[in-house]
Amino acid sequence: MSNNFRLSSELPASSRLPKAAVSMMRQSHIWGQGSSAAISIITKTHRMRLVSFLPMPIPLAIIGRNNWQQCRMGTTMNAVTAPRASQMRDERKPAFRALSEWAADACGFSPVAYRRGKDAFTDITACMIAGMNEIATGSVVNAIAEDGRGQCFAFGASGRVSAPWAALINGTAAHALDFDDNFAPAFTHATAVLAPALLSLVSGRRIDGSALIDAFIVGLELQGRIGRLMQPAHYKRGWHSTSTIGAIGTAGACARLLGATPDQVLAAMSAATSMAAGSKLQFGSMMKPIHAGLAAKNAVLAARFAMAGIGANDDPLAGDWGFAALTGAGRIGAEVMIDGLGETLEIETSGLLAKRFPCCGAVHRSVDALEVLQREPGFSLEAIDRIDMSLPEMARRNLRFDCPADEMEARFSGTYCMARMLVDGGLELEHFTPESVRDERIAVWLPRIRLIAYDNALMVDGANFEAITRVYLKDGRVMEATVSHPKGSPENPLNEDDLLAKFQTCCAWSGHAAAAEPLFKLAGALGAAIDVGEVMAGVERTLRIQ
Repeated sequence: MSNNFRLSSELPASSRLPKAAVSMMRQSHIWGQGSSAAISIITKTHRMRLVSFLPMPIPLAIIGRNNWQQCRMGTTMNAVTAPRASQMRDERKPAFRALSEWAADACGFSPVAYRRGKDAFTDITACMIAGMNEIATGSVVNAIAEDGRGQCFAFGASGRVSAPWAALINGTAAHALDFDDNFAPAFTHATAVLAPALLSLVSGRRIDGSALIDAFIVGLELQGRIGRLMQPAHYKRGWHSTSTIGAIGTAGACARLLGATPDQVLAAMSAATSMAAGSKLQFGSMMKPIHAGLAAKNAVLAARFAMAGIGANDDPLAGDWGFAALTGAGRIGAEVMIDGLGETLEIETSGLLAKRFPCCGAVHRSVDALEVLQREPGFSLEAIDRIDMSLPEMARRNLRFDCPADEMEARFSGTYCMARMLVDGGLELEHFTPESVRDERIAVWLPRIRLIAYDNALMVDGANFEAITRVYLKDGRVMEATVSHPKGSPENPLNEDDLLAKFQTCCAWSGHAAAAEPLFKLAGALGAAIDVGEVMAGVERTLRIQ
């Protein structure tokens, strides 16, 4: 290999350039003398940076293991001064910058990643439809009625609004019923922030489905990797990660969708740290779903700030004044954010937990375990003395309302959710209304259901954990079931029929039962669309007709 060529430290030692890459570099005259430049080459498994003496201009191409793609490489070919080899060994790029560079350029994701991304948009579209007429959503629509005119569709709004307000409204609708997915590595409702923010940026732009899903996958990765640094300490301190980490990672995704350079992605995420806020004290109130809307709005604003040239601190998570230290992160080095970057994806390894119950995810495993026991011989309401449910302290604290006063508190009540499953054999949207919470059949069970917290250290992976449900019978026997992977998790996913059934339920809840099938098809088409804006216009027309 030419002596004029060096691999920087970003390339894992075990990695090798594909032969096709070497061939293209030779054909493109990348070997030789001339100006010094940094080139980013991305494969399906890693991103590497090559520092070499290069003739300019350089053909703008991206090289993958199995195919060749044209890519906007001009955004990463910034001229640099070639340092000495000793300097290169001593200099370490800040993790936040490395993460931003990856986010700007990464592509060529796996079929599994794309499929899960598309499914996430289908699921969140159902949630936005279900939440469009909820009080929280309507209140937000009314609050911005005089200020928000624009060209973006918002679920529940009578007219079109500007992008930040569309992100706010749609994020609120997505999270209004707590029916949207969970993302364990970041402890976030990831898609309720990512999808509304990204969709608000497609109006007036010809953005295709693959670009949308790419940005979603990148945003999820950013949330997850920031979560590696921040969690679980951040969440334990009481921060609602959806409105903090969710906003920061989504800002990077929005910048990516807008064609940002690595510097602009960094600036967007840095700006978002100045807007990230929200306490879990709001769980059980109308403000809780608005957190998702605010995070989406702030992400859009932060990305637009960056694209307008507004700069921000280059390393906003680091140091005594960094966001990580200020908001309760543990004693973990920032390098954890880039360990294995480009080799694996959070959407593949951790995935998303899609919900089949419209309530806090902390209770889903316990409810699933109770459902298992209900199918066992000898199980009956008359035979039960009491029920214990064991779960981590962090999950127990989220389920704050043992005697809920309204439907919002009921979504964060382990006793209520377990009693509903016990009495009615399910947890449906109609079980979270003011009338249903006053159901005397449920009230008599609440004192007989006990939540027992165990040490958070026993949690196996981020927000993933094991829940044990024990049913004590009057004759002295004890029935027990343990669930680690609830229905909807990547290990136990919702299938196509499950997704359709949930979609139909959500459409019926908002009064659009007759439009469920065409809306389901439109939502499923987002990832393959030639123009995502046109598909969303179809969703808008269908909802207004019905």
